[in-house]
Amino acid sequence: MTTVLIATQPEEVRNLLPWAAHLAASRGSDLTVLLMQRKTGETRLVDVSDEPRADDQELVIQARLSVQQLSSNPTDNETPTDQSAPIDPAEEDTAAAPGDLLVRLRQIIGEHWTSDLITRVDEINASLIVVPAPTISKEQTADEDWQTQLLTTVDCDVFLMRDDSTGVEQHIRVAVFITDEADNEAALSYASRLVDHLGGGTATAVYVEPNISDVAESVGQRQLDNTLNRLVRSRDREVFRRKVIVAASTTDAFRDLKADEFDLLLMGTRDLRQMRRFLQASPGGNAQQGSSIPAVAVVKRGESLSSRLKNKAARRLRSNVPQLSREERVDLVSRVQDSSKWDFDFVFLMSLATLIACLGLAENSGAVIVGAMLVAPLMTPIAGVGLGVAHANAHLTKVAFRTALRGFVTAMVIGLLFGLCVQVCAKLEWLTPLQGPALMDTLLPKGSLARLFPQEMESRTQPQFYDLLIALASGAAAAYAMGRRNLFSALPGVAIAAALVPPIATSGIALSHGEFAKGGGALLLFLTNMVTIILGTSLVFRAVGVRSQKEGPNAARWPRHVLLLLVLLSLLITMIIESKSHSA
Repeated sequence: MTTVLIATQPEEVRNLLPWAAHLAASRGSDLTVLLMQRKTGETRLVDVSDEPRADDQELVIQARLSVQQLSSNPTDNETPTDQSAPIDPAEEDTAAAPGDLLVRLRQIIGEHWTSDLITRVDEINASLIVVPAPTISKEQTADEDWQTQLLTTVDCDVFLMRDDSTGVEQHIRVAVFITDEADNEAALSYASRLVDHLGGGTATAVYVEPNISDVAESVGQRQLDNTLNRLVRSRDREVFRRKVIVAASTTDAFRDLKADEFDLLLMGTRDLRQMRRFLQASPGGNAQQGSSIPAVAVVKRGESLSSRLKNKAARRLRSNVPQLSREERVDLVSRVQDSSKWDFDFVFLMSLATLIACLGLAENSGAVIVGAMLVAPLMTPIAGVGLGVAHANAHLTKVAFRTALRGFVTAMVIGLLFGLCVQVCAKLEWLTPLQGPALMDTLLPKGSLARLFPQEMESRTQPQFYDLLIALASGAAAAYAMGRRNLFSALPGVAIAAALVPPIATSGIALSHGEFAKGGGALLLFLTNMVTIILGTSLVFRAVGVRSQKEGPNAARWPRHVLLLLVLLSLLITMIIESKSHSA
């Protein structure tokens, strides 16, 4: 196991190296310090554990000095610094790192070193990474916020930390903030190990309970006891003191803490926004002159083996598939949401498309049916459902699904009315001017209870497994083309391949003639198309970068449930289609 400290500034090394050393010692691992320097040119790795050089940067000099100060008995891997450099004496109550701690100094120099840093971390096989907390600003670019990129990429535990002091107290006082949304087990585990390693100090579990009634504090105490009983071993529960703070949020809870009451404020979470709120809510405003300000840290627990494999596959996919920019994602969601509304435009086009499809089916004309596919607007709300699932956008999912369902009902009603009108007109002998090739001989009975439909209708009453694959590929193509304006020309072809309206029209006409088996077959084809298109669009939208911003335990779970339901429905439809084909 290896613990890695990553630093870009001298003060980060000075303040965080003692913490990283004790975290490494508490876990029984060695320590690697990666010094990051941004410089034009190809990224390269430099070993700075050897003798000092005259061209060493301030960051390297400070790292050598801090490593030397870790222990009064430096290890062989700790190279002495220039003796002329001033060394600040350690405080008497500052905890010294173990003398046998193995410390390595490495430096990564380059213009864009974030991706190379992630590669190096994987090569080192780090089990814990200590990272300085980022300074967040609205003007900050994504490339500057390398900490966030690291957090969302690496698979091991990460300590995101801010410390304005320069030492770890031997009798350390750690406050672990417990909330319902936090990864409490990770924070409790690290606090217990750290206190136990230093051989003294206290660990306090702080529960933040909203002020919802006069019994809020008692409720919080009960919740805190339940959390500790569930997450902490019985022999370690007495290590933790208990403190309940009634406040609206963790940020407000900081105001109830004295600045010198604790040395480290700790929380476990995987939610990036919660991390930032916790790190930025400093209790330093309550500090009296001369009192110390506690360090603040957030621990993100590493992923399981299955999660690591999934994340690696996702990273590989993102590196190979062009990702949509933020502006493209905003434009995509806005366009799809507007086009998925149930309004006059949608109803008018849907009605005309269904009527055209009915006439094309009756005429047995493939060209007319293709025209109906191009006019029909049903593809957009169905793709909108897939976009909503990929984006965890419940509002868009509901609006798009409601519109698609209403569009289906509209098309079904028009198909039924068309079929009834055909029968009435035929009895009144009004249909002769409208009939195509032998319409009277094919669509209506002629001395037999069995009805023969035109080929274009008959083919849509017996779905095949290939129809499922066609719809899945159509949904994938639609999602990819909808996200890029230069590929809009592909959307008409996608609409033709999807073939959503003709099966509904076929079902309506068949049901109006009492052919329930054929009508059910056409409905099964539409259901096949709809389910697999939503599944295909959702998967491709995620692949091109349309994802929920919430990750980890706090991410919405319903999109995963919907995707699982779509997969199960696809398998069920496949089984039904195969059974029908074998029975036929």
